[in-house]
Amino acid sequence: MNRIISCFTNCYGPSGVRAAVERIRSAGIGHLELALRGHNFGGLVIPESAVITEKADDATVEEFLALLHRHEVAISGCNVGGADIRTIEGVELTERRIRFAARWFRVSVCVTGAGQPSDAAERATVIQHLRRLGDTAASSGVTLALETHKGPTQNASAMLALMDEVDHPNVRLNFDTGNIAYYNQGVDPCNELERVKHLVRNVHLKDNRGGFEDWYFPAVGEAGGVDFVRVREILDGVGFSGPFTIEIEGIGGEPEPGLEARHDRVARSVEHLRACGYFDPL
Repeated sequence: MNRIISCFTNCYGPSGVRAAVERIRSAGIGHLELALRGHNFGGLVIPESAVITEKADDATVEEFLALLHRHEVAISGCNVGGADIRTIEGVELTERRIRFAARWFRVSVCVTGAGQPSDAAERATVIQHLRRLGDTAASSGVTLALETHKGPTQNASAMLALMDEVDHPNVRLNFDTGNIAYYNQGVDPCNELERVKHLVRNVHLKDNRGGFEDWYFPAVGEAGGVDFVRVREILDGVGFSGPFTIEIEGIGGEPEPGLEARHDRVARSVEHLRACGYFDPL
């Protein structure tokens, strides 16, 4: 099976998307999940200037596309989340990002969030907005993959309920192997994946120690909380070939690792996935 193995550009921290493009081939892979927004959560701070956003002018995007071409790097998907989809403004921003991703990078998947509704009324609004975003995605040739976050996609039961309510062919799941344990006490990531495997459109391969709200996300394979062989086997069973996207969010309280240390974590993650059978034999 020819799997797409990718890396989230956020793994390169404040050095940003261009540094990721320039180095990812030397880590052993040639795909990136491209962040279309800055980041400031869990100690990981990435300024908007370090990414390509939907506000970029044509010249900026064309320059970035030329960089991708020079380094022979492909974009496996775009991360378009971050807006509050409980609001119309948040929906419209997400729609702009979806259209931008489809126009310039011709991706088939965009990763976003399902929001965090606080009551039944807000949940009904989120459901309506996700259907609208699904329509926008469909018209752009894209499937939305909803990230594993607190709230409507927190665990398998929540994911299944949400998918039933949204009931849109272009709204599916991004299963995050590290976030499952972070947001839930006493769950096994692979058992959760078994329940939703048929709805997964993108995967974030993230390791942790299995602790609830324990911000410990080192290189893939170095924490021991996720059985990455079993993750692959479960998804092989439903014919899923990717994107399998490495995501490394670091360790709570550590100093900024710096670009080279971040890159080394990506390279070590690739080697672990190779040992776990994610790459076809040469």
